[in-house]
Amino acid sequence: MNLKMWGPILVGAIIVAIAIIIEVMYSMSLLKPVPYAFSYVPGGIDYAGEFLAIIGLALIMIGGIFKRE
Repeated sequence: MNLKMWGPILVGAIIVAIAIIIEVMYSMSLLKPVPYAFSYVPGGIDYAGEFLAIIGLALIMIGGIFKRE
């Protein structure tokens, strides 16, 4: 197994999964008080999830770069 390639890919995938969970939890928290009056307002948790997703995707891309070596 090429750890130089699969290491960043697997770590990136875990970080993206955490980001998805954060985004879903944030969205569900907006629906709790009154589900029919949904209004999306980005907040700190939302930005954290997006930031984690970008880092995870960058790690996956870095792992893809090492595929040819």
